[in-house]
Amino acid sequence: MKSGISSFNKGLFQQHVRSVLWVSIFFTLALLVVLPLFIWMIFMKEEALEYYFQGNYKNGLLAFSYSVQYIIFMIFPVITGLILTNYLTKKGSSDFMHSLPFKRKTLLSHVYMAGGTALVLPILLNGIVLTMMRPLIKPAVYTIGDVAGWMGLALLIVLMMFVVTVFVGLFIGSPLLQGVMTYGIFILPGALIMLFLANASFFINGLAADAYIDKVMSKGIFLVRAAMIVEKPFSGIELTVYIGLAVLLAVLSYVVYKARPAEAVDETIVFPFFRWLFIFSFTLAAMLIGGLYFAEFLDGALGWTILGYIIGAFAGYTILQMIVQKTLRLTWPWKGFVLYIAVLVVLFIPIAVFTGFYEKKVPAENEVVKVYVGDNIAYDLFDMGGLPNSIAIDKKSMGYMEGRESIHQTIDLHKQLIKNGHLSRQRGYQIGIAYKLKDGSRVERQYYVEMEQLNELTKELRDNQEFKRKTSLIFAISRPEKISYLAVADYWNGTNQMRVTDQKEMAALIRAMKHDALNERSRRFKDYDFSNVGEVQVWFTDGQMMSVPIYLDQAQTMNYIRQKVKGGSGFFSMEQVEEAYILTTDTQERRRQLVDYIHESSDLEKESVLIDFPIPAKKVTDPKQLKQLLDPARLSQDSRQTLLIRWKGNKEISAVGIKE
Repeated sequence: MKSGISSFNKGLFQQHVRSVLWVSIFFTLALLVVLPLFIWMIFMKEEALEYYFQGNYKNGLLAFSYSVQYIIFMIFPVITGLILTNYLTKKGSSDFMHSLPFKRKTLLSHVYMAGGTALVLPILLNGIVLTMMRPLIKPAVYTIGDVAGWMGLALLIVLMMFVVTVFVGLFIGSPLLQGVMTYGIFILPGALIMLFLANASFFINGLAADAYIDKVMSKGIFLVRAAMIVEKPFSGIELTVYIGLAVLLAVLSYVVYKARPAEAVDETIVFPFFRWLFIFSFTLAAMLIGGLYFAEFLDGALGWTILGYIIGAFAGYTILQMIVQKTLRLTWPWKGFVLYIAVLVVLFIPIAVFTGFYEKKVPAENEVVKVYVGDNIAYDLFDMGGLPNSIAIDKKSMGYMEGRESIHQTIDLHKQLIKNGHLSRQRGYQIGIAYKLKDGSRVERQYYVEMEQLNELTKELRDNQEFKRKTSLIFAISRPEKISYLAVADYWNGTNQMRVTDQKEMAALIRAMKHDALNERSRRFKDYDFSNVGEVQVWFTDGQMMSVPIYLDQAQTMNYIRQKVKGGSGFFSMEQVEEAYILTTDTQERRRQLVDYIHESSDLEKESVLIDFPIPAKKVTDPKQLKQLLDPARLSQDSRQTLLIRWKGNKEISAVGIKE
């Protein structure tokens, strides 16, 4: 008989391997079908090649159905771990394994060795097949380096999932719950943080909840992060963290296994402390979900939100006790629920103190390196919502402002938002501010403000030249020589696109657009603008396209299109007008009534005539007057008088201010 301290036992290893052999075979076949065979089939059908390589892939092997690869990576290691630790959930199997002359350290080591073998060999086999296929694939869509990178990535994800499955199995006595918690352990910490932030946004003014939630979702949950590696590969720091975490869990598993009671196979959660941690964690999640449900529907109404917390906590705690006690005839442990409430009350005190500090915090001007102001800071600040991934675009030149005047104006705006911002999402327009400080840290805030109020608060900033350059898409073009052509598109009248292909003419039109952008107030933070009538589509040599909107009051752009662009002489001219009116919009109330009227009129029959204006209106009947009114030099964004136009063709409505 072998000694109990033997580090390797061939019979025990073979027993474990036989139990997961079928998993390893199916894992191998799945990878062979998804990669080598799939690649071969694609190259037998050449027209499919372009479809699979439309994106810019850092690793060519990720172009081939990575979503299917990801599912395979998520499923097979978990099944392997469940099978190899199944003996811990059955009394007979547990007693038999623990009666063998092996230390628990040896038993667990054999679980890891057998599982590792069953999962690593299929990946290595596929790597060998892909390497052998490489010289036969023309053109070369992946390299030997891609094969090595894919193998490393697959090993990381698969072994991480396997180690976590084994680790979770040491705490749990139910195979079904073990499988659920293997995925849940990746999701729960991040989910709790996101739920807490979503709830806190209804109580903390200025909390940049969307930005924080986006970061937690994309960087703090391994399952989500692994699904995103096609667009954003793992960084060196992330790889180090994940490898270190897998090693740490493997080491800790030996400590946990040594302390695990052999007779605990009938327990849902083996260790009492972790049993209560399980109950409290999911009770908190249920409570936050209940509160968020009512808060979202009722715009953060305090009474209803608290009711949601009570219902969620009670329901969650009760269901979790049923799971732990394995019975529907529940003995309701009220002391545990009271303890849960007490812990929440204690935690509320530092949270309340932090809230007061957070809401009032404004960085000192001399600490700020650069600042961003926009509709939302939850996403990539350089994305700007309309910038393509083109070599002609410099995304880093957009968004952040570094001028001292811009920083000063932003801080003044921030102070005003602290006073005027409110927690109502349904009544407010969103504005976000992000600072980058000298110490490398970031300060982010997000507010909801009445639209009319926000227009007033941001006037000074929207007149800032740097703000205009950082928010107008046309200034993102850093390599104009990479422009293939410009296409002027007419929104309302359905005319064909007018192309500009001459280099000098393209440069002149772009200059006109930049001139207008710099000489008008920025249109950011406007929830409506009915003067938008078309766009200039900038097509680049790499096939990417960027759209820049055209407005009726942009004099240089409109005049250049009408006078210089072939076919543009009738671009929103008087010949295209069905009917026109001059309306009095000298008060905020009247402007709001006009907006409501335009929205209501868009739902009417297109053939009907505009009638029943809620504000003073005069119909334009003189063609000469109409021609003068359509001169962009006489128009503006806002004015005491507004020109309302209904166009021929699709009968759409435009509205633009008339200069006094």
